[in-house]
Amino acid sequence: MTLAVGLIASETRQVETTAQNIANLATPGYKRQITFADALGQAQTGAPPSALPQANRTVATDFTPGKLVHTGNPFDLALRGGGFFTVATPHGLAYVRSGTFRPDPNGRLVTAQGWALQNAGGGDVVVRSSDWHVESDGTAVDNGNPVAVIGTASFRDPGQLARAGSGLYFANGATPDELIDSRVVQGFLEASNVSNGDEMVRMMEAMRRIESGQKLVHAYDDMMSAALQRMGGM
Repeated sequence: MTLAVGLIASETRQVETTAQNIANLATPGYKRQITFADALGQAQTGAPPSALPQANRTVATDFTPGKLVHTGNPFDLALRGGGFFTVATPHGLAYVRSGTFRPDPNGRLVTAQGWALQNAGGGDVVVRSSDWHVESDGTAVDNGNPVAVIGTASFRDPGQLARAGSGLYFANGATPDELIDSRVVQGFLEASNVSNGDEMVRMMEAMRRIESGQKLVHAYDDMMSAALQRMGGM
């Protein structure tokens, strides 16, 4: 009985996680959430350690990079490979994979939420002219002059990061390292790493297991009810 109830709870969590992933299929830079059950399957297929949750976690993040999609917008930035962009929030420095930026009235490159992209040397990245571009090493060149180096970071175990919504992650005690050989790509966005087909299969499998668990619970209830009736007739 306890096993059946645990199965239902686990598979319900799987359905909720899968639904969240599907809902963010088109969200740039979104990283799919995975359950420990997913991790066991990925471990057998050789998934990178950063994609696997620790055994004491029920839900973790798969940081496998998504495909880069060309947008042509000079304010769209992407990282080829691992790592994160560093942004400033009201709660301190945080990290994002989505490079959907725009200039604010002061020329700062900010996210839709207003988080300012950071300079590797500290402070906000600011561009003041329309004649600007970003080199592959992250150097922002404005009107022919280098004005900043895009702040990036990497983590030895990104699984330690605290997910805060809207593609935002906090270090959560982990120490960021400088992203070696960072490759910033301008005019591109990283797509979500969610596969709609895989998630739908995962959801259907979880639903079938929930149904099986419910049948076990009903069978147990019927058995207990019959046993009580026999005892009452004695």
